[in-house]
Amino acid sequence: MSGETYRGIAGRFAAMHERNLSLLTQFVAPRYCDEPFPAYRFIPGCNPHPTADPRGHSYGAPGTQGPSVVWVAPQDWAKSTDYLYGCDLYNHAYWWEAHEAWEGLWQLTEKEGIQGRFLKGLIQMSACHLKRFLGHSGGVERLSQGSVGYLRQVLERMQGESYMGTDLGALVTHFEKYYEAYPAQESARKDHDPRAYPYLLLVTG
Repeated sequence: MSGETYRGIAGRFAAMHERNLSLLTQFVAPRYCDEPFPAYRFIPGCNPHPTADPRGHSYGAPGTQGPSVVWVAPQDWAKSTDYLYGCDLYNHAYWWEAHEAWEGLWQLTEKEGIQGRFLKGLIQMSACHLKRFLGHSGGVERLSQGSVGYLRQVLERMQGESYMGTDLGALVTHFEKYYEAYPAQESARKDHDPRAYPYLLLVTG
């Protein structure tokens, strides 16, 4: 591989990292818990893997037990720090980290049940945003369709459109609108717009 190629790759990653840092002040939403945000947003190729790299923001030495996750019933969602922290992470563009926070809860649910499908939809929604940031249009298409599919199943199986503090119907509509004009070509990446972003807003009062 030529030196020029190496410089090109390094420049691309550096530019991506700058975009990553700029998101810090662009995504604005209410906080739902007091858990501090990680030291950085994990973007593959830009910074250390949070758990696999010793430099990662959530790295634990071999044999170290990770934080425990506690299942809560859907109606008790406001008592779940794991769920609320996932919402905070998602709303502030910590997409990989939000995925991880919700994954722990999802593993404790009945996967084919309403709560399992709801959390799976949120997980895929967060992963979709990360793929968009990276410019992976194939992943964006697959994950956007998958997340909407899961969340629409929840809407069909419950009374009304409120679930675990969300106005789920409005969230799905907003998410679909956000991606309806996403370009199909890998080379035509469309950056995120924090002003139009489908934030996950909870009814806390």
